[in-house]
Amino acid sequence: MEKFGFSMDGELDILADDKPKKEAEAAKKAAPVVKQEKDFIIDKKVRCPVCDKEFPIKAVLATKLKRLEPDFDLRPNYEHVDKCKYDFISCPKCGYSALDTTFSKIDTARVKLIRAEFCPSFKPQQEELQETYSYEYSIEKFKLALICTMKKRAKMSEKAYVCLKIAWLRRAQLKELEGNKDADPKVIEMVKKEYDGFYAQAYEGFMKAISQETPPYCGMASEAVEFMLANMSVYYKKYDAAMKIIARLIQSASTSRKLKDKCLELKEQIVAEQGE
Repeated sequence: MEKFGFSMDGELDILADDKPKKEAEAAKKAAPVVKQEKDFIIDKKVRCPVCDKEFPIKAVLATKLKRLEPDFDLRPNYEHVDKCKYDFISCPKCGYSALDTTFSKIDTARVKLIRAEFCPSFKPQQEELQETYSYEYSIEKFKLALICTMKKRAKMSEKAYVCLKIAWLRRAQLKELEGNKDADPKVIEMVKKEYDGFYAQAYEGFMKAISQETPPYCGMASEAVEFMLANMSVYYKKYDAAMKIIARLIQSASTSRKLKDKCLELKEQIVAEQGE
């Protein structure tokens, strides 16, 4: 066939075209795709109820998330992404910020309070929306949300929940920093200080809320909040307070069997800790 300009080596291999495809498929199977935080983030647009301006935000595509075991105080954890970083909405125009679950649920009277007591002091910043949120960026926005909860005279449970979100983010950031040998000790100290401060405010705020407000507390069921507080009480070694909450949950007809079992486990933990 050489006289016709064709080679017998390969040009008459009828399976030659399939070989690269098979090799590519084999390579694809051999190298698993490593998912990153950005793979779970989508772009959305939100309209501000205070200034009526529309703006873009980053949000988590919840349907793609794989839930992991929560922390002792029910902080939710997910594979590949810390959803807590995206649990706020902050208007870049007027500054109004809140939990994503409460951002649009603001009445006329509170809109007036935000416009009168918050917006005049807010200084808009030139900032480009990043592909994903950093801990510092999210915490900064949650702090704006905390100021807004105070200015709009929000319930104690909402103020406490914002404090808890900040504390949770600082705790996750602290864990990340402590795993980095090049982390600045001063930054670690600052993060720990803020974690302790906001966590204490969240604890005291929720304890006050369950004694003064009717459930749900900022959208959360009373049983979940009380079990969370029992665990937080153990964290602070306030065992008597924890035991009272546990007893109340176990005796309540509205508490699920699963939660009652968890209460019994926590009770055993308290007994063990007190016996040490």
